[in-house]
Amino acid sequence: MRNRNWRSRALCTVVATSLLALGGPLLSATAAGGPNIAVGDATAASSSHGEYGAANITDGNQGTYWQSGGGSLPQWVQTDLGATERIDEVVLRLPADWESRDQTLSVQGSADGTGFSTLKTSATYAFDPGSGNTVTIAFPATQTRFVRVDITANTGWQAAQLSELEVHAAGESSV
Repeated sequence: MRNRNWRSRALCTVVATSLLALGGPLLSATAAGGPNIAVGDATAASSSHGEYGAANITDGNQGTYWQSGGGSLPQWVQTDLGATERIDEVVLRLPADWESRDQTLSVQGSADGTGFSTLKTSATYAFDPGSGNTVTIAFPATQTRFVRVDITANTGWQAAQLSELEVHAAGESSV
């Protein structure tokens, strides 16, 4: 009888372990840093200054940039992903050789391009040439089509500025 209980327990342990191993990938969490799904996508902005248009934020070139027109803030720039996507991170860049600056901004999302909800509340982010003038902002995975960055302050210039707006699709990873 004792021998049968041992085998039964061992078999249950093997089955349970196998089920957990097989079921593990089904239980997933988001993994920031997925592919940039905004490259080449359509853009819009509250305003633009001359040749520094909104299309520069999705051209894949950190040397080109968008700058809002005039000298008043807040200003915004956005990209249309073309379809609703599940996202969990944006990476914002300024030209790598620019001086350090802080920009206060929030990240917003929309299904239709008119009504926006907050994906990441307003905070001040340091753009520093030592880190490539790159800021990574993660947030809980959400479904959205339009991704907007609303800039309310910039210590480096009297306008809003962004070189790249990378949008990362939420990935899946085992728990």
